Amino acid sequence: TMCLCILNNKPSEGTFETHNGEKPYKCTQCVFASADSGALAKHLKKHTGEEPHKCNQCKYASTDSGHLRAHLRMHSGEKPNRCNQCPFASSQAGNLKIHLKKHSGEKSNMCNQCDYASFYASALRSHLTTHSGEKRNKCSECDYASSLSSNLRIHFKTHTGEKPNKCNQCSYAISDRGLLR
Repeated sequence: TMCLCILNNKPSEGTFETHNGEKPYKCTQCVFASADSGALAKHLKKHTGEEPHKCNQCKYASTDSGHLRAHLRMHSGEKPNRCNQCPFASSQAGNLKIHLKKHSGEKSNMCNQCDYASFYASALRSHLTTHSGEKRNKCSECDYASSLSSNLRIHFKTHTGEKPNKCNQCSYAISDRGLLR
């Protein structure tokens, strides 16, 4: 992408810092730094808790006007981000970007400890807990704990007696779909 200061034939404020990689605008409360004073001002709202951009249809509020615009599309049903390969459409550009990886097969979120890869960064973060041994998902009824929330959901059905996975050839039913063969 071309910088607008070249098109305007004059550098704008902060342009030099942007081009040389300097980040002179630093947060005093964390490690955030930016070449743009506006980005620092927006960031500081995270520390103050100020959320001036409020939804008029629900309790949603944000520090960022762009996030509010994307949120409002959820209420309107507008989905301007459309896939050019299938009927998929989304209210948020980030969802389309992830969706397009499915068409290309690109799983850019890769584990550095095994051959696991995913389209989703959140799935990789969840997967990494299987290597660390961290078990954040704890059962409220017993001492069971798991690194994966999906395992906890399956486990919890042992307390409720729910068996939603039924054999299509007999009356057998089980809580864990993976065990139905």
